[in-house]
Amino acid sequence: MNRFLVAVAVAAPLVWHAPSFAADAASISAAIDKAAAAAVAAGESAGLQVAVYKDGKPLLVKGYGVGSLELKTPVTNDSVFRIGSVTKQFTAVALLLLQEEGKLSLDDKLSKYYPDFPRAADITLKQMLNHTSGISNYTDDPSFAKDGMIKRTSDEMVTFIAKLPKTSDFDPGTGWRYSNSAYFILGGVVEKAAGKPLADVLKTRLFVPLGMTHTALDDEAEVVAGRVAGYSATAPGKFANAAYLSMTIPGGAGSMRSSATDLAKWNAALFGGKILKPASFEAMTSPGKLNNGENSSAAMKRPDAAKDAPPPRKREYGYALQMSDEEGHEKINHGGGIFGFSSMLTEFPKDHVTVVVLANTIGKDVGTAKIVPKIERLALGLPAEKKQTAEVK
Repeated sequence: MNRFLVAVAVAAPLVWHAPSFAADAASISAAIDKAAAAAVAAGESAGLQVAVYKDGKPLLVKGYGVGSLELKTPVTNDSVFRIGSVTKQFTAVALLLLQEEGKLSLDDKLSKYYPDFPRAADITLKQMLNHTSGISNYTDDPSFAKDGMIKRTSDEMVTFIAKLPKTSDFDPGTGWRYSNSAYFILGGVVEKAAGKPLADVLKTRLFVPLGMTHTALDDEAEVVAGRVAGYSATAPGKFANAAYLSMTIPGGAGSMRSSATDLAKWNAALFGGKILKPASFEAMTSPGKLNNGENSSAAMKRPDAAKDAPPPRKREYGYALQMSDEEGHEKINHGGGIFGFSSMLTEFPKDHVTVVVLANTIGKDVGTAKIVPKIERLALGLPAEKKQTAEVK
């Protein structure tokens, strides 16, 4: 694991502009339902939660498969999943809210909060949000989960990261590399600036006001109604119980639990201007910049494509959000992957379409990576996707 790791109501039938493709809300809903059910039947996940909204109204909100293979408990709309790196945008928003209140600045150096962290005086919070800080990704080091039972405070975890054999990949602002370390540390910065635990900040500032009743910074010791079990897989249908991992280890980088309906509420509020001031939201959804003024995407490594393959889609990265294009449809999203779980939260802002897919499975040829592209394209009324090369995550 390298990464911690949304009813259309219209007066007339809706025609989508795609080659030989016209469908109304009912047929789109039926097609998505069929695709999700087929994914579970094919062993691509033990269970799925799917929520697709158009113009703020549900097109399809449904659970599939089971939350526990052993107990055969069905996934419902009230089931609770870990969401991995989708957590990062909540940490980013907490920082932006604190900046709006004058309690910190994203131009602050990391040394203001963690003076002993390597190169802290050279790194800004903004660079950490954009993954241009150069801070090495601690989940790439096998030792991070050597004993998943270990519980650490935020400061203890930052010290652990600071003492890893490798702490820097490049000079701050000169490259781009996904870093769970940066976002874990940013969670610690929120705690220091707010004077309270990250879990409390997110609960009081975001989850409770938005009515996100299934959402929290996870604590594996809690008894959580509807909590599903997580599974790893070596191939479709080849499930095994996921390894244990204390949620103090991913922290602000990936420790949240939630439901598809809660995440749809979140996107409605975030993109509806109900959380951040316009300037903050614009910053969150703008491409990161390198020191030379180029967009950070210029430094993103992309896999080699086969000679006959279409080029990979270009992606920009803001604050815990990726910006791209799906055949002319503006797309803003982020995925997550953590032991036993994979997730994807996508907004097509100009289409007013939200797609949320949560899976309690991760591994080779399973999880959200298999089903999400199909559901997104169905929601937009696009034909089946042509094979693409891998994209930067």
